[in-house]
Amino acid sequence: MADLSSLLRMWRAKQASKEGVEPFRVLTNAALDGIAARKPSTSGELMEVKGIKDAKCRQYGKAILEIVARAGSGTGMMPVSEPVGMRSDFSNMSETVSPTEDDILSVSRFLDGLNTELSGMAARIRGEVSSVDERERVVYFSLKDPEDQSMINCLMFRWQYDVSGVRLKEGDDVIVEGVPEIWKPMGRLSLKVGVIEIAGEGALKKAYDALYRKLESEGIFAPERKRKLPEFPECIALITSEQGAAIGDFLTNLGRLGIRIDLYPSSVEGKRAVFDVLKAIRYFRSKADSYDILVIIRGGGSIESLQAFNTESLVREISECEMPVIAGIGHEKDVTLAALVADRMVSTPTAVARTIREPWDSARQTLVQSERAIVSSFERALSESSDRLEKSVSTFLAFLEGVSDRFERVTNALYSKLSVIEYRLRESSSLLEDSTRRIGDGWKSAAKDVRERLSRAEGALRQYDPNRVLSLGYAIVRAGGKVLSKVGDVSVGEELNIRLSDGSLSAEVKSVNR
Repeated sequence: MADLSSLLRMWRAKQASKEGVEPFRVLTNAALDGIAARKPSTSGELMEVKGIKDAKCRQYGKAILEIVARAGSGTGMMPVSEPVGMRSDFSNMSETVSPTEDDILSVSRFLDGLNTELSGMAARIRGEVSSVDERERVVYFSLKDPEDQSMINCLMFRWQYDVSGVRLKEGDDVIVEGVPEIWKPMGRLSLKVGVIEIAGEGALKKAYDALYRKLESEGIFAPERKRKLPEFPECIALITSEQGAAIGDFLTNLGRLGIRIDLYPSSVEGKRAVFDVLKAIRYFRSKADSYDILVIIRGGGSIESLQAFNTESLVREISECEMPVIAGIGHEKDVTLAALVADRMVSTPTAVARTIREPWDSARQTLVQSERAIVSSFERALSESSDRLEKSVSTFLAFLEGVSDRFERVTNALYSKLSVIEYRLRESSSLLEDSTRRIGDGWKSAAKDVRERLSRAEGALRQYDPNRVLSLGYAIVRAGGKVLSKVGDVSVGEELNIRLSDGSLSAEVKSVNR
């Protein structure tokens, strides 16, 4: 009897095949181990397990709790979620058991039960294409076994067919992945295909060469289309498998540069991986402004394992990406078309990390060299400055000595000049005192002389003063403003002005006597 952990992994593998996804997208190993350790019996207990959120609980809770319950009861049987009355193994129905009403199924419920069982029979099938019918939404084709002509009808949604990048032709040898399903309206069994691959290394190489020539003729690999990678990226969008060795190599070799790395986990193995990688690229393209560079990495492998990266839809998605793309896919001998269209192609995930690290390492080395150069330059400048300072001090001291000598000479000369000036000042003072005395004596004599002259002039003025004459009985007679000195200067009837010592008189001439 299988243990609970094994039963959970068996259920996860079946569910992943049914959904056409990687097992970890259903539940992670950590979540399965948590369920096995806790053995929850209710939805509440199940949601206490790390990795089980409300959506996962609603989607898978019933099946998980049933597995836990059966493991606890010792049956170890996997639940099949079959309809009421449907048994998981029709061949084990005993003919001796009497049928009841619950054992009678409608055709629809019977086919539903069959499809439930068939959903766990996902498979990879190789065969020869015998017919193709491409329609708007669905592509119908059939595969036959060349050995015994066995045939199976297949269908594939058109968008998946376009992403796969394979154009089916009768006679093609292909490998398909899908789940068998009965189409209820016709009761016809078909293989519902999710992935198509060209079978055989030769055929894959031929398809690779044809697609390369097509894309090259469009100039999609032209060097002038390549964009320069940012020198110091701060935020990287990373697409790779979270379980492979590539991510470990990348992160180890990238080192601690303080770069933010956002990982979108994606399958990178086989043709099916193209759907995951496309989804991842489109996610990062929707947030292109948040990232400096897009990195796609995986390890080496055969041409079959690298098919996703030689798919036209993926190559075109990379070519239209808004941010620079660097691809480290496979090894040097594995040159994929996705790597060729990237802005930078390197051989391995390790080489991608080193390519991103190189400018940082160069800058770090430049910083160390600059630090050494600065210290050396400073020491050299300090030494040169010290030498110049010593020379300047010597020169300055010599200059000060010269100044001191000159100052002493000037001081002596100044004292000598001051003695001469002092003598001159005494001499000038004596001359000044003598001159002052002489000037004073001369001034007194001149003043006395002036007073005498003034006295004499005053006496003369008094003697000839008209007022004095008038006071003696004389008068001044004017006619027409003129002083009269003789009778002939006036005529009869003319008005006269007569000034006396104490006033004046007006008179009229009555007669003139000569």
